[in-house]
Order: sequence, then C-alpha cells, then structure tokens
Amino acid sequence: PKGEEISVARSDWGSRSEVQDQAVIFELVTGAIAGLVLLLGGLGLVNIQLVAMRQRIREIGDRRSFGATAPRIFTTVLLESVVATAVAGVVGIALAVVALKTPWLTSMFGGIQDLPPFPVRAAVTALVAAVAIGALAGFLPALAAVRSRVIDALRF
Repeated sequence: PKGEEISVARSDWGSRSEVQDQAVIFELVTGAIAGLVLLLGGLGLVNIQLVAMRQRIREIGDRRSFGATAPRIFTTVLLESVVATAVAGVVGIALAVVALKTPWLTSMFGGIQDLPPFPVRAAVTALVAAVAIGALAGFLPALAAVRSRVIDALRF
C-alpha cells in the first residue's frame, strides 16, 4: 500500500565490512607468502640449471663447433627450463584434481552437502606463474651457455 517502505539488508558474514577487510588482508598475506615461495623455488631452479650447464659444457661446445648459433643455443636452454616447469605445473594441477575427487576426501567432510568447484582461475594462474618462473630461471643458465667459448668447452 501507499506510504509503506521496504528495506532489504544482508545479514550474512560477507556483508560486514570488517570481514571483507580481513579477507583482503588474508589474500595479501597469502599472496606474499606464495610470492616468496615462488622466488625461492626459482632460485633453486636457477642453481640446478647452472650446475646442469656446467655438466653439459662439452655438449654445448660440440653443438657450437658444428655450427649452432648463439640464439639457437640460448633458445634451447631456455625452452628446457620452460617446458620442465610447464610439465611440473600440469602434473601438479592434475594431482590436485585427482586429490579433490577421491572418495576418502568427500567422506572425510561428510557434513558438507556441496563441495566447492575446482578453482580453474587459481589453476591457470599457477600454471602461468610456473611457466614465468621457468622462463626467468632459465635466462641466466642460457646466457651462461651462450657465453661459453667453443675451444674451452671442447677442452673441458
């Protein structure tokens, strides 16, 4: 009828501004931790790649002596790192999907009626981050491989 007003308000936990502020802080903290873990993993990958390049210096010398150009060697070493991290990212996502679909996990949370869907956005972000870390971590070893001299590599 005329003269009556209707108001609608949310009363769930997401409607409170302090909860939304806490969610933003939680996302920033977990993002910073994830960034630190990615940085440390990338440094480990750089170290492994540099050691691998030192072990393969003779192969690089042989390839250079047979006419392989510096850009080709650079691309080869860089792509090794990128492909390795991309495969590791895909395997990790596949293991996460398998773990979420196992019967023992659903029975462990028996009180939950609806399991949340698989976070595709997070999986794609993780895969892109893995490939980016692989590219960044492969840059220094690829540069070291290109800068090695042919005669030193063949002598080694």
